[in-house]
Order: sequence, then structure tokens, then C-alpha cells
Amino acid sequence: MANIKSAKKRVLVNKRQKAENRLVKTSLSTEIKKFRKELAEGNLQNAEAKLASVEADIMSAKSKGVIHVNTASRKISRLKSAYNSALKASGKVEEVKEEVKVEEKVEEVKVEEPVKKTTTRKTSAKKEVSEKPAEKKTATKKTTTKTTTAKKTTNKKAEK
Repeated sequence: MANIKSAKKRVLVNKRQKAENRLVKTSLSTEIKKFRKELAEGNLQNAEAKLASVEADIMSAKSKGVIHVNTASRKISRLKSAYNSALKASGKVEEVKEEVKVEEKVEEVKVEEPVKKTTTRKTSAKKEVSEKPAEKKTATKKTTTKTTTAKKTTNKKAEK
């Protein structure tokens, strides 16, 4: 047993987490066994409902960090393939998978030359000290700014 107070706490926390993780894993394996039992008996409707609940349990365990991400996806994949093969064997479904049309998105980006805009604005000149009454002098400054415009177009191609 540890002597330091924080180490003692860690030991207790680890025991509690181990118990919780074990609970999640055992309930998950029990649910998987029930699903496989339904498949073996041929109850496809009950098996389909069980599959949804088992998948939710697996995703929950994955999000809690009890099982690894790849382990979760592997389990789900194997359960779904077992269900699909049971469907094919029963003859109720002619085809499980349908061909999916793939749509390609092609983006064309057209860049136009920068357009120069010239604007003029009036600025007042500094007052000069003189004996004559001051007249306002205005000078014009030319400023140029560059702007670019880009257009995006998308094309969809369907492969058959």
C-alpha cells in the first residue's frame, strides 16, 4: 500500500474505475451473446432490434474509453456481417447491398486579373501664414486599390 495521500487516493480511484469498466464490458458481452442467440434461432426481427441496441452499447463503451475505437468498429462490422449473412441464408432478402451511384464533384476555380480602381478625394492644404485673407486650397490625391474576384463552379458527374 502507498504511503502518500494522493497515491492512496489513486489506488481507490483505480479500483472503482476497474469495477465500472468491468461492468460495461460484461454487459456488452452479454448483449452480444443474446444477439448471436437470436440469430442462431432464426428470429431475424428480434435480432435486428438487438443489433441496434448492441451497436449503441458498443458506441457508448467506445466513447467512455472502455474499448478502443478500432475494436468497437471491428465488433460492429462483424455483427452486421453476421446479420446480413443470416438474411441471405433465410432467403427473405434478394440483395442486401445495392449499387450506389458515385457522384464526383469537380470544382473549377477561375481567377480574374486584379482590377485597379482609381478614386479621387479632396484634401485641404495647410494654412499658410500671410497678410492676405486665407483662401482654401484643395488638392486631389489619387489612390489605387486592387481587388480580386474569384468564381467557383461545381460540376457533378454520375457514373453508372
